[in-house]
Amino acid sequence: MGDVRFGTIGTSMITGQFLEGVAQVEGVRLEGVYSRSLEKARAYGEPRGARLFFDSLDDLAACPDIDAVYIASPNLLHAPQALQMIAAGKHVLVEKPFGTNLPEVRSIIAAAKERGVCAMEAMRLAHDPGYGAVREILPRLGPIRRATFRYDQYSSRYDLVLKGERSNIFDPSLATGALMDLGIYPLSAMVNLFGAPDDLLCTAVTIDVTGQGDLIDICGSALLPYDGMICDVCYSKALRGALGCSIEGELATLSWESVGQPRHLRLIGTHGGEEVVEVEETLPVSGELNLAYEVADFVAAIHGDYDLEAANGNSTIVAGIMEAIRYREGIVFPSDPEEIRG
Repeated sequence: MGDVRFGTIGTSMITGQFLEGVAQVEGVRLEGVYSRSLEKARAYGEPRGARLFFDSLDDLAACPDIDAVYIASPNLLHAPQALQMIAAGKHVLVEKPFGTNLPEVRSIIAAAKERGVCAMEAMRLAHDPGYGAVREILPRLGPIRRATFRYDQYSSRYDLVLKGERSNIFDPSLATGALMDLGIYPLSAMVNLFGAPDDLLCTAVTIDVTGQGDLIDICGSALLPYDGMICDVCYSKALRGALGCSIEGELATLSWESVGQPRHLRLIGTHGGEEVVEVEETLPVSGELNLAYEVADFVAAIHGDYDLEAANGNSTIVAGIMEAIRYREGIVFPSDPEEIRG
């Protein structure tokens, strides 16, 4: 079986990181690059080994030399572009978020199933071996009572917001904001480890970016109960968070520094009321923003060797939680149902 030949939509930093991951995986290669400017597509793609260049999505979709498309365009375009590529028989790896709301996510998954191709969200932590290590340690914690997942990262573009200026990353008309950009990570970590929660309590700090009631979030928290335990999810693009993640059981607590890629795991036992460090380990896996794991799993899915249904099930759960949080906090996107948009 030949290499999976990728085309890319988007020429941002994350696409470059994705292509670094592609270079580490056998059986896959970059074949083509799309940009609204053919000159930009060529300038971006040639140094990275691409041989085909597009300034038309129709031409990309119709190209017989492209097997799969990585979509890293603005959030609002993820679903329509994914559906176009699926209709043309392309596999699609869609950068998070899969879609801007639950109906979009469901439509992508359903269309891919009907067309006989693979569609997967590029949620890197779902494929990171660090979470495999976390999962293996969980039984040692005893009955788990609380888990905390956080992602706080101050955005330089928030400075523009404070000056009263518009910024793409804080704009409901573009389906952005703290939840869509960062909150999706801790929610995905939670769902990948524990499945769907039983309920949801949430709140968010929102700002009106237009002065006409167009709210976007800069910071938020959610409490999500499970049988016998509760998860605390926190996210912000207006804070410089210094706290990591933890899972607390009656026998021990497991903590690590980064929700996106667990690397340094610390297990503290609490027997007899004394805290004893039982495990402190740096995992022997590649470090910062290594997307090779998700690329490898996507290629495996194309060949029928990966549980894509489970992965898409988790993405659907997360999309539903995010939609519920937005609607409760009055954050509405152009792609939302008309009855929500009013």
